[in-house]
Amino acid sequence: MTRFLVRVLALAALGRVAPVGALLFDSPTPDNFVHRSLARATVLGNYVYIDGGDLCQLENGRINDYRTNPVNSTLSIDLSTSWTTTNVHIRTIPKPGPNKINVQLFTDTERGAFYSWGGEWVRGTNMTATKLWKFTADGSGGGNWTPSEAANPAAFNDIHPGVWSAHTSTNTQALNIGGIASGWTELYRPHNDVLGGMLTYNFKSGIWENGTLGYSPYPTLMGGAAQFVPNYGPNGLVFVLGGYSPPVGGEPYIGSSTFSDLETITFFDPVTKKKYMQRTTGDVPPSPRSKFCVSGLQSTDGGYEIFVSGGQNERSKVMHYDAYVLSLPGFVWTRLPEPPAGPRSEQTCVIVGKRQILSIGGADRLTNGTGMTQKDEAPNGLLLFDMSTLKWKDSYDANAAAYQRADVIQAWYSKDAMDKVEWADGDVQKLFATETKRTSMLDPPPLAHCC
Repeated sequence: MTRFLVRVLALAALGRVAPVGALLFDSPTPDNFVHRSLARATVLGNYVYIDGGDLCQLENGRINDYRTNPVNSTLSIDLSTSWTTTNVHIRTIPKPGPNKINVQLFTDTERGAFYSWGGEWVRGTNMTATKLWKFTADGSGGGNWTPSEAANPAAFNDIHPGVWSAHTSTNTQALNIGGIASGWTELYRPHNDVLGGMLTYNFKSGIWENGTLGYSPYPTLMGGAAQFVPNYGPNGLVFVLGGYSPPVGGEPYIGSSTFSDLETITFFDPVTKKKYMQRTTGDVPPSPRSKFCVSGLQSTDGGYEIFVSGGQNERSKVMHYDAYVLSLPGFVWTRLPEPPAGPRSEQTCVIVGKRQILSIGGADRLTNGTGMTQKDEAPNGLLLFDMSTLKWKDSYDANAAAYQRADVIQAWYSKDAMDKVEWADGDVQKLFATETKRTSMLDPPPLAHCC
């Protein structure tokens, strides 16, 4: 074996990426790291897994002509030990499937796996036929990718993958609302099309269903986010936040789109598909807002908080440089300290450990055309937020205590404010009157993830 071949194989093991002759890595050193965006993440056991996205890094002290390149590996970070955003060890896992940005991740915690769906090929290169890819974790921060065949292939063949959908996972199924398909999201697609309705995928049966004409909470939706909240209602509830709704088919023109604000929240039962709406109070985040990150966490007293950060106003071409938390069951917003390291959208957020939010990547490409080629002030593109202290940090604490609401949030509930909530109707009030039995205070809070 030649020295050159040995070197190539060694680089591959470290997560080498992209053009021949390039010395690029899926997990570059902090000194060579510039920016990461459009990746998605989830948590299984003691590991956070990061998939997809594009990456800008220094090569021999400069940025190459492509500026950004797709990530060829799946990344994982160990959550069983503490680390800082500067010294964190990011493992690379070989990925035989397509290397795309802005994918949708669906997490099946019961089976220790997650699925990658949709997304976009960078520069439209190396495109392949549409498949659902499954990653099965090995419990040690690694795992394997395999194609996952649909149990109803005829229905699957009528489904179109895309980007910028609102997506989340319940304990039994994946839900994917809206999005847009283009010539870079699907092989041989001649033009852009706004996707309507909602797709569901059953983890156990492998069956896809397309609810375009039926139970979707929105006819179309782009740039919004979805969060599964397990502890209210008989089946949990899916909250749909932000984004905008262009007409079905063709380009997603902003001028003809309606926007969803964050003052009135839409949510639905993932089994019955019954939709509800409820007005919020407090420090309501400014809207319109799209391409932001969202995650959620259940407190020890049975409440639930939904974290929202960043994003952009597509209508006014303004970046949102902020963070908020929506507290349930009170439907009250609280403004949080501004995130460090500047405004960003296209990031992903997940709960890590018992009470911290990990924000991964993101950039300002709306008002700053060179956003991806400017050094990210966040080391390795990572930011951490402690939900109990409401503080941004540069370190992950594996030994942090269980999540309890911050004083400012708990104070709201201590003033009998729930008695003053103006419910949309009796059905909504009943959903939040008591938490479901399966998530009582005697049970450990379920994992909460977002991609």
